[in-house]
Amino acid sequence: MAKDTVLSIVQNILSDADGDSVNSISDTVESLQCADVLKDVFDQIVDGYDLHLHETTIRLTATSSTTPTIMQRPEGFHAVQWVKYDSKVTAAGDQKYEDLNYVDPKEFMDRTSRRTLSDSTTEAMTLPDSSHVVLIKNDQAPRYYTVLDGYDDLVFDAYDSALETNLQSSKSLAYGVSKPTLSLADATSPNLPQHLMVLLKRESRAMYFDLFKDGLTAEVDRTRRRAEVRANRQRRIIKNTDNDNRPNYGRK
Repeated sequence: MAKDTVLSIVQNILSDADGDSVNSISDTVESLQCADVLKDVFDQIVDGYDLHLHETTIRLTATSSTTPTIMQRPEGFHAVQWVKYDSKVTAAGDQKYEDLNYVDPKEFMDRTSRRTLSDSTTEAMTLPDSSHVVLIKNDQAPRYYTVLDGYDDLVFDAYDSALETNLQSSKSLAYGVSKPTLSLADATSPNLPQHLMVLLKRESRAMYFDLFKDGLTAEVDRTRRRAEVRANRQRRIIKNTDNDNRPNYGRK
């Protein structure tokens, strides 16, 4: 059975709405609006049903030389279970991935504040969201990390300035839970279980009618409600043992 794609779903919704026929979601203003609605509904379903796609290893995102020990989690990557970093001491050396310990923000600040800025191996890094200054080491690979300025940023204690201007994505490894995301491209197939695919299509159609047409018809609203009831019934049948979506940034 052929999978639904972003384009096919948009085409079906536009057909129901007596819209123009399109060959790509970028063909008309209507098709772009419909695709945006589809993504909004997809994100709502993923969050509302707390969908955890799978556990995976991924590389963190590097920032810049002005924030050399800050890295970010990629979009859709949640519940970090562990982080490693390549601590090799020469650029041509063999890789040497080592576990980095998570510490809570208080312990992180306690440890880094004991450092002395006059030491040539210590430098000050200003956190972008709070303007707070953290004292970081610049002569070694990181050993521990925390989260200070929000869910996305992981702040590490050190980097080796002899090898890099900031911590590198290519030298990082993180293991955690990835949630599905939807790329707005014609051939993309939404990564959802079948019962939620039905809900996605009907909720998207209902929202599109509500926003850009004369409001919901009775039939559109009826089919949307039926899909929602079936999705919730399936949700109760399939017990989700991974139902805690709070961030977990390290081993306790």
